[in-house]
Amino acid sequence: ALPVTMASDLLKPGGYSRMLQYLENIRAEMERRGARSLDELRRNALENLERAAAAARRSPRYHKSAFPYGLPKVNSGLGLFDCIVAPCVEPCAVFQDVPDYLRYIEVGDFGKALRVIMARNPLPGITGHVCTHLCQSRCTRNNYDEPLAIQALKRAAAEYGGDPGLEPGPPTGKRVAVIGSGPAGLSAAYFLALNGVEVTIFEAKERPGGTIRLIPPFRLPEEVIERDIERILSLGVHLEASHPLTKAPEGLLEEGFDAVFVSPGMQRDLVPNIPEIQGEGVYFALDLLSRVREGERPALGRRVLVVGGGDTAMDAARVALRLTDGDGEVVVLYRRSRAEMPAAPEEVEEALEEGVRIEELVSPVRVLRRNGALVGLECVRNELGEPGPDGRRRPVPIPGSEFVQEADAVIFAIGQVPDLGFLEGSRLEVGPNGTIKADPDGRTRVPGVYAGGDILGGRQRSIIAAVSHGMRAARAICRDLGIPFRLPDLPRPEISRDEIPALKRRRARREHVHRPPRLSPAERKDFRLVESTYSPEEARAEAGRCLQCSRICDKCVDVCPNRANLVYTVPTVSWEVPVLGIREGVLSVVGTVPFRVTQERQILHLDDFCNECGNCDTFCVHRGEPYRDKPRLFLREENFRAERDNAFYISGDTIRRREGGWESSLRLVEGGFVYEDHLVWAELSSDFVVRRMELLRPFAGTHSLVGAAEMAVVLLGARESLPFLPVWGGEDG
Repeated sequence: ALPVTMASDLLKPGGYSRMLQYLENIRAEMERRGARSLDELRRNALENLERAAAAARRSPRYHKSAFPYGLPKVNSGLGLFDCIVAPCVEPCAVFQDVPDYLRYIEVGDFGKALRVIMARNPLPGITGHVCTHLCQSRCTRNNYDEPLAIQALKRAAAEYGGDPGLEPGPPTGKRVAVIGSGPAGLSAAYFLALNGVEVTIFEAKERPGGTIRLIPPFRLPEEVIERDIERILSLGVHLEASHPLTKAPEGLLEEGFDAVFVSPGMQRDLVPNIPEIQGEGVYFALDLLSRVREGERPALGRRVLVVGGGDTAMDAARVALRLTDGDGEVVVLYRRSRAEMPAAPEEVEEALEEGVRIEELVSPVRVLRRNGALVGLECVRNELGEPGPDGRRRPVPIPGSEFVQEADAVIFAIGQVPDLGFLEGSRLEVGPNGTIKADPDGRTRVPGVYAGGDILGGRQRSIIAAVSHGMRAARAICRDLGIPFRLPDLPRPEISRDEIPALKRRRARREHVHRPPRLSPAERKDFRLVESTYSPEEARAEAGRCLQCSRICDKCVDVCPNRANLVYTVPTVSWEVPVLGIREGVLSVVGTVPFRVTQERQILHLDDFCNECGNCDTFCVHRGEPYRDKPRLFLREENFRAERDNAFYISGDTIRRREGGWESSLRLVEGGFVYEDHLVWAELSSDFVVRRMELLRPFAGTHSLVGAAEMAVVLLGARESLPFLPVWGGEDG
């Protein structure tokens, strides 16, 4: 984001380090104006200020609406250690390893990038064109400028990655039937085949793909669909097309299948109950989109109305624009306000950009006909009432507000319903809205029968959500059949310690997204693809904007105005830490607990420097407060002793800690540590094995030495990487 003032920008991630870019911009402006000095540049200071103010008023980047995603946060809390996490991963339904495949793209290895993607997503080309891409809403670049074009980069990996070299797993002798070849069914088949299961897909239609084949060609080319599906079938998956199921799914178990995955999708349009809806001029979105996908181009006339507010309605509206006569008009009628529209905001923007008009707070009352021919739609205006079960305010008709909207065609896109005729006689539990009930892993009430995709209901209906349903069900099926479930594995891309400074410099620079080439709105009159794929060079450049948040964060360090947060480095730790107890009056080791520190870079908080402004809390990727949750090191002993919790004090080779009002100490000695708290004294080896111990005060239950291990990590890390701290000579700082 552009700062309102330079001072506010300094308090954002990378701000202090951005001074170099400020100077570069000043130099460029001097060259543009022919100024030989700063005095010459500021000669017309008031005029310069007025020019900058006018530019700020024109620029959308000075308005909050230009940044719809907010701060990139994950839902986890913050602990003492290991807080580095890429926020783009969590919102993805399949937890895609985004930074890893972007790193491979950056270095030009599209093949490995594709393999990383396909470890969790068997439809990289399809989702590279059409995806909710919630990952972009959490991209750390939102703190700096604009999120990475992650979806477009996935498309580039699918385009240039070649053959990912995936093979079916060793045969297990197990057979699974998959009902439906939409994204959930294809995903389940893919992951089952990778784990050695023989899979047969039963598809009612002539071609596989399910709802994928409703997406208009200007968003998703046919060859991309075919390539993704063929890659799955090449794993030995059998496809029975034009094979509608005529019996209950559990009947397939009697035919030799060990499990059945039911994913029929939502195949039928929801038809509103209004007069004169059946007849010429009325279309239903799923049927129309399917016909267009198959190559039909029905003439819709000049004026088209689309009723609905979801993604399907937006697709139908954009298709209708391409099917109208000449300079036709397409109007979307939605019963609530635009703020409540379930369609993705960018899908709405695409439609508006192409010329679609949206009428808010309008509901259809009846289809109007003259001599059987459609002439319009009688509508009523609404106002928003109380919130419904989904949290959105209900539309309430306004008496006397009826009006007529003339039209040559009306497309209804108000929802979809499943065709559950094949469930007659089944023991599957079906909800009142026609959805199948299943647990989070897809298990239904019928042993051996699983379900996934849109048929489960819920508000999160998308291709990538369906893919996650298929993956979870495949995992559950394998576990229930006694098969070890594995995802394809690939080593993480290398990022050496020497590259960290370059990553830090990258974080300091504001660099806006490099978008793929797109057709202008004036060019979008046919079904050509609107957005092209990056060239390999363009993809590498855009991937180079990735901040590699799974390897380095340091945001709380960057944004602290007092420099109270410091990075220290530690070797990874894997200890079995002793748990002590009193057995027959003797202090004994009664067990161990695992203690792991898996990341090299850690954060230490110098509490003496902190004024608790909360800036680190604002920008921390976790739902935590670094100035309270990270190890708080005090440089003055009197300040340390006044604290009750999470307080550390180092003096030479000894670290002291206050927790729960009690003080403990750990001293570094040759070959290990000496630890003491209010209950025990212990001599420990360097890997935390007890050599000697002594009971200082009787206690009930057990007493873990995890706190001692935490102290050891802080002491060793600070000693190694923060030699400038005034604590190593044994005197107060």
